[in-house]
Parts: sequence; structure tokens; C-alpha cells
Amino acid sequence: MKKVISLTLIFLSFFAQSQESYTVTIDLTKAKNDRLPVELTVPAITEETVEYHMPKIVPGTYSISDFGRFISDFKALDADGNFLEVENISTNKWTIKDATKLSKITYWVDDSFDDFSGYGSNKLFEPGGMSIEVENDVFVMNTFGFVGYVDNYKFKPFELTIIHDQEIKGATSLKKQAETDTSDTYTAANYNFLADAPLMYSKPDIVSKEIAGADVLVSVYSPNNVLSASDVMDNIDELMEAQAKYLGGKLPVDRYAYLIYLFDSPTISGSYGALEHSYSSLYALPEMDPARISQTVKDVAAHEFFHIVTPLNIHSEEIHDFNYIQPEMSQHLWLYEGVTEYASQHVQLKYDLYDLQDFLAEMQNKMNQQDRYNVDIPYTEFSENILEPENERRYGDVYAGGALIAWCLDLTIIKSTNGQKDLQSVLRELSKQYGPMKAFKDEELFGEIEKITTPEVGAFLRTYVGGAEKLPYTETLGWAGISYSPESNEMVITAGKFAPAVNEDQEIYIADTDEMNDFGKDLGFKEGDVLLEWNGSEVSIESFQNIIQSFYSNTEAGDKITVLVRREVKGKTKEVKLKAKAKKVKSSQRHQLNVIENPSPEQQKIRAIWLGEV
Repeated sequence: MKKVISLTLIFLSFFAQSQESYTVTIDLTKAKNDRLPVELTVPAITEETVEYHMPKIVPGTYSISDFGRFISDFKALDADGNFLEVENISTNKWTIKDATKLSKITYWVDDSFDDFSGYGSNKLFEPGGMSIEVENDVFVMNTFGFVGYVDNYKFKPFELTIIHDQEIKGATSLKKQAETDTSDTYTAANYNFLADAPLMYSKPDIVSKEIAGADVLVSVYSPNNVLSASDVMDNIDELMEAQAKYLGGKLPVDRYAYLIYLFDSPTISGSYGALEHSYSSLYALPEMDPARISQTVKDVAAHEFFHIVTPLNIHSEEIHDFNYIQPEMSQHLWLYEGVTEYASQHVQLKYDLYDLQDFLAEMQNKMNQQDRYNVDIPYTEFSENILEPENERRYGDVYAGGALIAWCLDLTIIKSTNGQKDLQSVLRELSKQYGPMKAFKDEELFGEIEKITTPEVGAFLRTYVGGAEKLPYTETLGWAGISYSPESNEMVITAGKFAPAVNEDQEIYIADTDEMNDFGKDLGFKEGDVLLEWNGSEVSIESFQNIIQSFYSNTEAGDKITVLVRREVKGKTKEVKLKAKAKKVKSSQRHQLNVIENPSPEQQKIRAIWLGEV
């Protein structure tokens, strides 16, 4: 695979040298008011009128971003510096007249991490945005937010030059053509390759290492220096070695970059996470305890890195020739996100990074999430129409339901092939059949998978992915000696069964007490209470989940519990200490998963294959 990629890059390098290309310059030293200037020289244009496009949507986000709204002072010039007639015909499109004379396009790009006049209510998820922080010497640069293309000229090569102060350095997966102390020049075969490679410029904290045949780079920006690139590399090294084994013994890329931006104040999107790319992933995460942030990076990286399989090596025509203005969505988000999410959990189970009970707990959580999303149409239809408002609201189920599909599919493949194949071996075969430069047709994927597996696998895909039937957990999981119960009642420790939410100050507060149980009533929770401390531990958006999980794991009935809240009392804000003794309450638990202690020989065989013990 590495040889194939290398030959492809040599061909693309020759192509770039022998064809007219775009040249783009972004000068970080000229940033003003959280804006950066972009100067773009275009290839020779043969049409009298053309359109310049900024993306409406980009791969991996599955939501409308409208990057054109961040553009201002758009100008088009001929070779003599004369202005050409320009009209902004929509959020993401500009028409340019007398385009045969067009030589250069210039404009300014605004920072999406900060609110500004005209931003609107559609706040960009930070890993898919742009940050221009001159005061902190850090620039987060998703290329699709800074650079567009002339319609019908998307497949011309690009040369990108970043001018910067000597004190900062850049990190990216893009191939570097030239560099000085204050500039870097990169090349990309076409717009798709350029848009697929973010950059981060900051005061250098960059380490690199060869892992399983790939050059792995980690760049970290941490405003209070709580995390270093070395910390991250030490934490992901073991994971990536396990991922290489999981993928057949070697990583299927020659390079990979982790770009990690940490923040110490609330984000305007109110969320954090990462966005995947073919050869890199970009993270925007809260600064927290170094051990916890390292683990968070590891957990997110486990998912994002597996996108080198899907969609880099296995993808549909809709992904291969992505339409940034009027996208047609693929039917197979269950593959791109669901299988990736399953692999990120399964690899850690298979190579002893956590145990079977941890894995089952993750899957149980996904079953409960799936109930809330309530996707009642075939996943192919759900995926193809993901931009529809009803489906966009349920988008999270591609990670929940999609991962559960992958789990059941994996076991179906193992059983129906008598252990000769599993899901990962099937993906490896598909990667060889397609690869980065060849796409499959959406409607043909199930048939292609059936050809290299069994009719039972094809029937599974048509019934549970192409159809709306519920996954057969009892039967499928039972093959591996795992029992499934749709619902059970038991006495459990409870946190009160209040509904938490996040306020505009990024604090956890009690939004609803309608279903609060006896323990919540004993403590005296009230709607609007802001949680400050739980048994002496400070509550924040970053710590809340771990605090509650630790509470469930380490609390016995009768233990004294203290919760500090902030609430309005007679028009005044006060801190109130709530006290009660922990108690168990009757709880209806859905989707119980348990390991069968004495499995049959057939169950034991399938379980051993699934766990990688044979």
C-alpha cells in the first residue's frame, strides 16, 4: 500500500509541475482584527464569466457551514492590477465578469472561533473552523475556510505559501516544497487534497516519530502549558501500534499529523472534539488535568485515526468527487462513522488497552443513545438525507447505531465464514479493491461485500442497513457468548435523576427535575441550581461526567453526600450546601449485556476469534 501511495504522489507531483496551477499566499504577519488576507493567483481562464466558490459544506461535518460568510472585501484583478466586475450572488458564490482577463483574487477571512457582526446563530464546530490569535501567536487554519476555487477549475493543482513570524512554526500533513525562516510553501494536487489538510501555526511544540512504517507528527498548542506534544506522543504510541496490528500489521499511510489546539475559556459552539482528514486530524479540546486531557486525546484519536480506512481507502463516488456547494450525500455513513467508531473501541479491547466489561459498557451506552435518537428509517436513507433537518438532529446516531451495526456485522462475518474472515479483513480486501483513487457506487457496496463474504452477510446488510429492521442483538451477540436483555430492574445508586444542561457560562446546571427520584428530593435539588462541587470535587463541563461515574462506582448506600450549588434565593445569588445519605433506588435498566460464564464450544470459538485470542 505504501508503494502505491508513493507512486501516486510522484504522478501528482509531475502533474503539478506540468499544468497551470493556483498559487495562494496567506500572510500571518498582516493579520488585523482577527482577520487574515488571502491572495490567490488563478490558472488561465477560458470563460467570459466564472464563479468563485467557498464551501457550503465539507466532508466529515455533515452540516451546512457556509464558509462564504467569513469572507469580506472580495476583489478580482487582471494582470495589470485593474479591478474586474464582481457580484456576490449568494453566501458562497461570487461571479466575475471578463474572466479571461482574471489574474488574481484577494479577500479577507474572519476568525470563526470568535463571534462577530454577521456571524449569525450557526456557530461552527471549532475543529472545522479558523482561529486567528495574533496575541497568542497561534493560527488554526482549516484550508477550506481560507481558500476556495473557480468553478470548473477545482482539479487544478494548488501551491500554498504561508508567511509567518520567525518565532512560530507550522504543522500539517501537506507536502512541503520549500521553506525559509519566515515562509513555507506547500503543494496539493487539487482542491480536494488542499481542503483535506489543515495547518496549525504556533510557537513550536512539535515532535515526530516513526510508528509502524508511518511518520507520525504531533503539534500541540496549550495556552497554560499543561500538555506537551511529547505527552501526547507517549500516550498514543501504544494505541497506534495496536491500530497497526488491527489493520494487518502496518499503517496504510506513510504519514499522519495530530494537530491539537487546547483552549482555557468557553467556546462559542459550546462543544469540543476533532475533525478527521485523510492524513491528519485537528482537535479543539479544553485544557484540563494533563492525565485526563492525554486520555481524552487518546480516546478521540482512536476514532479519528481509523478514518484512514474509511473514507480514505474505501469511499463512494459522492465522497470522491465531493460537491462543496450542492453536496450529494452518500448512503453509507454507517460505514464511514459507525464502523470507524466500532473499530476505535474494538482495537482497545482486542489489544488489552481495556477489558471486555469496559467494551460492553460502551456498547450499552450506544444502545441507550440509539433509543433517544430514534432513527426509524433505513440507515442508507438516513445517511443519504442527513442534511434534512429531522435527520441532522439525529446525526449522533451514526456513531451509536452505526457502531452497533458494525459489531453485529463483525460477528455475522465471523460466524458465516466459520472464522475465516472478520470485519477488518473484509475492509482490508475492500481497501485493495478500491484505495484512495477509486470510488465505489453507493448501490453496489452491499453486493461487493457479499462477494468476498457470504450470502448471510449480504442479507444482514440489506435487512438491517438497507432496511429498517431492528438489530437482532439476542441472536447475534449470543454467538459470541454475550447475553442480551432488553430491560431489567435492579436497585442502584443514583445521582438523583435530574436533567443536567450547560448554561451560557459553560457551567453544569439542573435544567429539569420532573423525573427526580427520592435521593434528588432528599438533597433538595431545584431547577436552575448550578453545580459547583460534588463531594468536594469541583464540577465543570470537563469533569462532570467523570465525577458522576466515580460516584456511581465508589458509593455505598448510607454514605454521606454533599453537593455545593449556586441558586437564586429571594432575588439574591447564594451558595447552598446540600446534604443527604446515598440510597439505592429501583431502576429500570435497558439493554443489559453480560458475559456468559460457561459458553458452548461454538460460542467460545467465535468469542476467541472476535477477541483476537486465536
